[in-house]
Amino acid sequence: MEQSRGSSSRLRFLLAVLLFELVSAAAAITRDDFPEGFVFGAGSSAYQVEGAWAEERKKPSIWDTYTHQGYAFDHATADVAADQYHKYKAYVRLMHEMGLDAYRFSISWSRLIPDGRGAVNPKGLEYYNNLIDELLKHGIQPHTTIYHFDLPQALQDEYNGLLNPRVIEDFTAFADVCFRSFGVRVPRNHLRRGKLHDGAVRRRSPPAVRARLHGVPL
Repeated sequence: MEQSRGSSSRLRFLLAVLLFELVSAAAAITRDDFPEGFVFGAGSSAYQVEGAWAEERKKPSIWDTYTHQGYAFDHATADVAADQYHKYKAYVRLMHEMGLDAYRFSISWSRLIPDGRGAVNPKGLEYYNNLIDELLKHGIQPHTTIYHFDLPQALQDEYNGLLNPRVIEDFTAFADVCFRSFGVRVPRNHLRRGKLHDGAVRRRSPPAVRARLHGVPL
């Protein structure tokens, strides 16, 4: 027993020394250790941070439906999240104080075009324009992700979302609105693939439905 306690104490001591060395090494890193032009930034997705999930004409995305059905850990939702929709000015100010060069955020399709196609939500457009302007005012590059796994639930209900080729036309129209509305002020636009395999096959993320390929369950 005494030998076991002694070994445990030595292990804790070694871990403490290792942690101290790691922290010391990290603290010694400065911007000069990176190549010229290296961009320091932060990133998020709309569902993770915006909140305001049903405010000002926004309609549900497949992530809203997924978490409201209890699939998420501890039955959590992002109905409020970090409330960036209302507190974006405070968050941009914090980014500026941290010295960030860039911020990558995603555009919620169901906030900008609530039904997935058709009319643009002026309140959604206003929010993203305000966020971009606030970033530029603080000298922070806005980078956007056009799609971050949050398909409008309306399109999922109508034609099974990403499993139907009809989504190509609707996504193209959505992307066109983004480029026409924000493109001049946004130097970097990113496109993320939908997590089709996890969401439509393994149910690890939305839409959490069992997919079929040529009539055969996957």
